[in-house]
Amino acid sequence: MKKKKMSPSKTIFWVLITAILLCSAVLIYELQQDGVLNNKYIALAKVIPSQQDRWLSLFLFHEMNNLFPDLAIQVIEDPETGKSWKVMMKDVPEYHRQEISNRLKAIFNVLFGFGFYGEKRTFNEKDVYFLFRDLMPWFTLEVYFQPRYQVAIVIDDLGYNQTNAELFLKLPQKITYAIFPHLPLSRSLGKKFSENGKEIIIHLPMEALDSEQNNHATLMLKTGDDEARVNDIIKKAIASLPTARGLNNHKGSKATQDSKLMRSLMLALKNSDLWFLDSVTSDQSKAFNIAQEIGIVSFQRDIFIDGDSSVEYIKQKLWEAVSIAKKRGYSIAIGHVKPETYQALESFFHSFNDPEVEFVFLSELIQKSEKKNQNTP
Repeated sequence: MKKKKMSPSKTIFWVLITAILLCSAVLIYELQQDGVLNNKYIALAKVIPSQQDRWLSLFLFHEMNNLFPDLAIQVIEDPETGKSWKVMMKDVPEYHRQEISNRLKAIFNVLFGFGFYGEKRTFNEKDVYFLFRDLMPWFTLEVYFQPRYQVAIVIDDLGYNQTNAELFLKLPQKITYAIFPHLPLSRSLGKKFSENGKEIIIHLPMEALDSEQNNHATLMLKTGDDEARVNDIIKKAIASLPTARGLNNHKGSKATQDSKLMRSLMLALKNSDLWFLDSVTSDQSKAFNIAQEIGIVSFQRDIFIDGDSSVEYIKQKLWEAVSIAKKRGYSIAIGHVKPETYQALESFFHSFNDPEVEFVFLSELIQKSEKKNQNTP
């Protein structure tokens, strides 16, 4: 008995059914996988290789949109208008940087199985991600970051009391410490703080308008000092605190108003490669403007945090420093080596949880200082 031959139409039908079942099985298998493979586009790229680029593009954009739905992805160029995909993300908060990097690395690892390899290049303000295939860039993503708001805290008057100084040494946050250069404890404290990864600057006594505030310290800068004496004071201060990055004034309401004296000081600091922080103990201070004229990196204090020694007052002032930073991009706050200031800082840092704000060493504001100087007429 002859076997009945299957008609061509039935053959095609069963081939299509088999193909559909096979594709469905692959899709179900892929969609059950963990991680970034849990995406239908990867499965489609495997079972319909003729349209692989399309599916992989959809996969990539699907994953990127899921990454941070609130961040806009701007397509600059696509394969219809150029040779490859060029994409940009702007105004991305800096605190997302590592998360984006980790996620894109995972996505690129998936695409490695399709013959792609990824590369990341990092710049100050942006990260650039490339996907290459056959040595040609198939996809480029530029991520531009908004820097975090930065707060630099400076603690003055270290050198009189070792117990109080070592309290602050316990704080793990980045704080800049201003140490007197002329006291018996100066050198040992400077060495200890530097060895513990702290940033230190010279806290130089300067003449105050109220003569009763002048303690006649051996390294006090006074009106009438000539250039030779200024250079000698700076030389001795550096010898006492050789790891200091810069210098700020202790008192100095009279000295900082003296243009000639401040010019001599800034020239000495420039020759010693030190920057300057004007503590602004007088609203008539000429120190900051002259530092800018001379061309050294210079800063101005925004707020004193411990004019009142109560812990709650100091914490309130710290919040004010954060508020200034959020308006301008950064702020500089000065406190003093007092137990109450330590308690307030410890409590404040323990409860502070704002990913948009970071606490930095004063030296980390150098780029902002230089930009400010460039914009000053």
